[in-house]
Amino acid sequence: MPGRTLGEEMTKILRFTSAPVAVLLVLLTVITMVSGVTTLFIHYFPAVPPTSTMTTACGAEYLSPNPTTVQEGSSGQISFRCSDANPAFTISGGVFSAMPDFSYYGSFPAPYSTLWIYQSDGAVTTGACADRTAARQLESRTIEVDMAPFNYNYCAEYANVGSGGLPAFTVYWFTVPGNVLFYHLAPAVPTPATMTSTCANSSLIANPSAVDPGSTGQISFQCSDTTPAFTISGGTFSAIPYFDGSGFAAPYTTLWIYQSDGGTTTGGCTGRTGARQLTSGVTAADIAPLNYSYCAEYANVGGGGLPAFYVYWTTT
Repeated sequence: MPGRTLGEEMTKILRFTSAPVAVLLVLLTVITMVSGVTTLFIHYFPAVPPTSTMTTACGAEYLSPNPTTVQEGSSGQISFRCSDANPAFTISGGVFSAMPDFSYYGSFPAPYSTLWIYQSDGAVTTGACADRTAARQLESRTIEVDMAPFNYNYCAEYANVGSGGLPAFTVYWFTVPGNVLFYHLAPAVPTPATMTSTCANSSLIANPSAVDPGSTGQISFQCSDTTPAFTISGGTFSAIPYFDGSGFAAPYTTLWIYQSDGGTTTGGCTGRTGARQLTSGVTAADIAPLNYSYCAEYANVGGGGLPAFYVYWTTT
């Protein structure tokens, strides 16, 4: 039987092997037959992934809360992230282990009760913290093992919010050996801004309670000796005062508000703490959260004294 040629041997090999391996074997066969070298074995080198990391776009900066205010007396949950476009942090390159510490300055502050992380671009990103995608409750100073490579935000649960809203807190993240990765500042979250009065729709008291005919000066008005005319709380507030056609007339000249428990609460209206002149029908914008009383200036009081008037406030 005649011997097979080299081409016949190559054809037989290719017929019974897959294409990539066949090519390699053909080359080895040719090299072996031509040079006489014997193949010992083959090594295949795997892909090597990057080292896993835990990073943030806003370390040592205030996080963005959602919602931005909470109702007094309410219970629920609030989310924190770097921004609308950036999660609080990202795990990449594989699972990662790290230790959160959110009691660095003491205990986790009430009315907060629990702190969680969840997948920020997951299927469920609202509602109860425990029900969100990849939700994991954090324990302060306890290692969170094998966090999967995703983008994460925080979710905090709270109960029975007081008038001061939710307090600020800080979350530090440490690697297992103890090195600080980064920390986040969760800002205080106020209750919605309000403007209230303890004597709404009733008469204020005047100080002084009488003025001399022919005199020029200023007079204060508040709910009582110990209670301001009104209070702004929960953040700055904008409102419109109206007093044209309400009796505000000569000898009155100008009407002001000032901080009733400020440093200067007597003397000229303009020199009092937080003094702001009011114009009827014009918005008094961004009034700071403080206690306020009124101060009115007058000139050359007649024999009838100062007339009665009223101010009503509307929201913008």
